[in-house]
Amino acid sequence: MMNSTKLFSVLLSLFGYLGLFGVCFAQVPRIDVGESNALKDVKNHVLYFIDKTAKLEIEQIKAIEGFEPVISDIPNFGITESAIWLKFQLYNSGLRDDYLLQIAQPGLDEVALYIIDSIGEMKSFHTGEYLPFSLREYHDPNYIFKIRIQPHHLINVFVRVKARDNVQIPISIGSPEKVFETNKARDTLVGFYVGIMIVMLTYNLFIYYTVRDQSYLFYILYLAAVILTQASILGYTFQYLWPGSPAIASFSSFIFPPIAGTASLLFMRSLLQTRRLIPESDHFWIVFPLIYIIAIFLALLGNFPVSFQLIEACAMLLSIYMLAEAMVLFRRGSRPAIFFLIAWSIFLVGVAVYVMKDFGILPYNNFTLYTMPAGSAMEVVLLSFALADRIKLLKVENERVQAEKISALRENERLVNEQNVMLERKVQERTLQLERANSDLNYILNNLKEAQAQLVDSEKMASLGQLTAGIAHEINNPINFVSANISPLKRDLSELIQLLSLYHKLNPDHDIREQIAAINKFKQEINLSYLISEIDTLFKGIEEGAARTAEIVKSLKNFSRLDESDIKDVDLNEGIKSTLILLRHTFPDNLRVETRLTELGLIECYPGKLNQVFMNIIDNAIYAMSQIYREQHLLLIETTLENNQPIVHISDSGAGMSAEVKSRIFEPFFTTKEIGKGTGLGMSIVFKIIESHNAKIELHSIPGEGTHIILRMRRKLSNSKENYRP
Repeated sequence: MMNSTKLFSVLLSLFGYLGLFGVCFAQVPRIDVGESNALKDVKNHVLYFIDKTAKLEIEQIKAIEGFEPVISDIPNFGITESAIWLKFQLYNSGLRDDYLLQIAQPGLDEVALYIIDSIGEMKSFHTGEYLPFSLREYHDPNYIFKIRIQPHHLINVFVRVKARDNVQIPISIGSPEKVFETNKARDTLVGFYVGIMIVMLTYNLFIYYTVRDQSYLFYILYLAAVILTQASILGYTFQYLWPGSPAIASFSSFIFPPIAGTASLLFMRSLLQTRRLIPESDHFWIVFPLIYIIAIFLALLGNFPVSFQLIEACAMLLSIYMLAEAMVLFRRGSRPAIFFLIAWSIFLVGVAVYVMKDFGILPYNNFTLYTMPAGSAMEVVLLSFALADRIKLLKVENERVQAEKISALRENERLVNEQNVMLERKVQERTLQLERANSDLNYILNNLKEAQAQLVDSEKMASLGQLTAGIAHEINNPINFVSANISPLKRDLSELIQLLSLYHKLNPDHDIREQIAAINKFKQEINLSYLISEIDTLFKGIEEGAARTAEIVKSLKNFSRLDESDIKDVDLNEGIKSTLILLRHTFPDNLRVETRLTELGLIECYPGKLNQVFMNIIDNAIYAMSQIYREQHLLLIETTLENNQPIVHISDSGAGMSAEVKSRIFEPFFTTKEIGKGTGLGMSIVFKIIESHNAKIELHSIPGEGTHIILRMRRKLSNSKENYRP
């Protein structure tokens, strides 16, 4: 009795479950897979549900009754971050039980297939671009699933897909032989297309290495980008180039199209010479790469819908812009523009058909699927013809220019020959006159050189005497400072050593407390914390004295290039700093020196001679400020760059100069100093040194207010050795 009751309950539950199963799938479209041996497209014989959370599981989906019928020919949901669920039934009216279900959309990130048979058992399959390619059961760009349907049986199918870009779900089912035959034909067609593209790329790469024309380089980049873009759309890059990198496969549709668009833009500008022929509109080209960069950045941040829409919008605007540029040049008679218009129009037709397929305007079939690759293949062939025609035009133009040059050269040769006869006769006459004059000038020049050398040596000795006195004064102060710190430092270190000795003498065999107490007492006697602070202060003092001494020695080393006669690349700022340090002992107490030194880089010069210039000018400025009383004088030294030309400004608040003094300031032996304080050669030598550097010196002075001297230097010297002999 118990067994009969239990059996009845089981049967009742089973019939109830089957009744519920029938209710749930009563309205689900049914597809007969056994009607023929042809590959059957599921098309819109499915119901769909949009999971906006993208988190619902199959058990939750089975209980949902809100599935709606697909209206378009192929399930097309555009750009969405939601998960799309499809459900339909497959009935086998034939005799075989093995079939393949194929989803021909390689760009889907996640694909899950759930098969529920008539007794409720479920099988699931998971794949997509988020997994390595090697994990697929069938190594094909499309997603292929092996299913078994017993003859005259019914199964229920749920499909879950999710993608970053446009979500289209073309589903077909058929025998393995028919599926593989169809895919083999597809692979053959794609291989033919890729072969054409690679041949064109290799051919144009060879031409580029031959002619070195920039247009071919941009064309090659464009070809490579188009190949990668088309192969990525069809799923072949993931299969063959980076099968173990799902991240690259997922982002390829957001990277390769922007690269292809930018490469096509650069190629168009180079081929049609838009920068030269239509500059008024060419400068807008930079907008499109910037938009593409923003789109790629958004994709990397995870905002895929906005990124995808931005890429498509940019591609549309770029196509219109390139067509408009080509149309303008076509109307102006540009031959390359004709080829470009035809090629670009064919490609855009292919793109338009492909996009309308994506948006459901045109049906999903082999024609709409492969129109864009076919259009791109025809485009690259026509663009290759355009490049060849451009090279031909350039060759004809070069031949014409060469012919004109040869004709002009022949005419010039005739004129030159006629002029040479006249010039030779005049040269002979003039040579005799110059030889006589040259002999007289050589005698005068030798005398002048001797006098000049004597004057320069005299001024050198005066500068060296002033320099020696300053160095002795400047070095004495920091050395005394170091010496004064040595004695207290030795005393402090001796006390510290005594403390360490007490620690060293600690004996664990005696009363350790008494020993520690003795040590603490000694620490109080020597005031350990103050002792450590004092040692640190003494070391800092010694360090400061040594640093000041090193600074003076370094400045002396820089300034000691006074006698160098070779041109070198030096920093003017270093020469100014060295001169100021060596003249510091001459500064009066009421003088404030302010420097505003700009980074000038290196310039060619005689470094020692320029140091002499700075010393003479600054020394004169200090003397001029000593002639007028002020509570505080200002010496301002500033370096600037004007059009990459180094400029040195030296201003003082001294007595200034009258117009008469300014007019004679550079004359030899002219001086306003008292007898015995100046030779009158300083500013004369300054002027000669500045002149030898092909530079300029400007002098602005107002009596009673001060003087402003401007040195306009040159970064490179030319023929300076002939102008000045150090």
